Amino acid sequence: MTVVLDVAGGQGGGHGRWRRELDAYLAGRPGAVRVLGRDRRLTVRWLVERERRAARADVVIASNNASFAVAGGQRRVLSRNALHFLHPSEEHLLRRMPRAWRSQVPVVRRLLSRADLVVASSSAMAERVVHHLPQLRSRVVVRLEPVTPNGTRVAGAEPYILVPVAPGPYKNLVPQLRDLVTVADRVGHPATIRVTAYPAHLPPELRAAPRIRPLGALSHEQLVEHWCGASAVFFPGLVESFGYPMAEARAYGLPVLAPDTGQSREVAGPALRGYRIGDLDSLAEALAAADEPVAPDVTPFDRTDYFDWLFATGTPRLGERTAPAGAVS
Repeated sequence: MTVVLDVAGGQGGGHGRWRRELDAYLAGRPGAVRVLGRDRRLTVRWLVERERRAARADVVIASNNASFAVAGGQRRVLSRNALHFLHPSEEHLLRRMPRAWRSQVPVVRRLLSRADLVVASSSAMAERVVHHLPQLRSRVVVRLEPVTPNGTRVAGAEPYILVPVAPGPYKNLVPQLRDLVTVADRVGHPATIRVTAYPAHLPPELRAAPRIRPLGALSHEQLVEHWCGASAVFFPGLVESFGYPMAEARAYGLPVLAPDTGQSREVAGPALRGYRIGDLDSLAEALAAADEPVAPDVTPFDRTDYFDWLFATGTPRLGERTAPAGAVS
């Protein structure tokens, strides 16, 4: 039985994080899966080429949102970009994205219809897919993505809140960071705030804030020491397919301040210190609760369980959850 996996596309962000887990899994299983596209961009030319290269495979898997169209005995795809499946109230966000990126959306949706199995990284992402493509409801399953800590948490000499979010047109970072600084100043919280942004990407009042420490853009490996020494994590994102920072926080045993949504509760679990967006009192309560200890919890993100399931040569069933019945609005 032959399993072919296409990993073409960006090497940063969530896809890059997922690829690191993949490589660690495959390191002990040489030849288990044939991997394509490691150094390729996701272009029309590549989409055509990969069909030819995977034509005779028993199972083909696309990790990059764009399902194989005709190759393979069974086609599986990881749907992991919320921007491809925005709700009507969010569609204004697409106007801020490059035109070339916006042109991907109809292509991704059409290709998704060719998949036998659509793997969503959260229940919220499954709902997004089914909202736009209700005919896929029976083919959508939810699997939280794999997350493995790269070190042991050891509290730093000075407390700090880690914000592992790069500013972007849909990240909701700057206004929420302002609120966090305001609340921390108001209650006299001792923590500084380390954010993975360059000073030039922050507005003047945040650059000047004494507790803000811009780290610039860091690789996953460079971030490990900051994860291990942090007191808490702040993740204000709303338009996310998964939310790796919430999963990382849960795995490391770090409280994570995030909007109190179903997705946050699903991914962050007991590590969540939820708050209501725009409610400073709610954020202050979450910040106070972040002083309570959190036990590390890696079970939902087990690497071996995830990839054993994904690469199974039969139709994956173990541990799956289908899209919620009320997903279509």
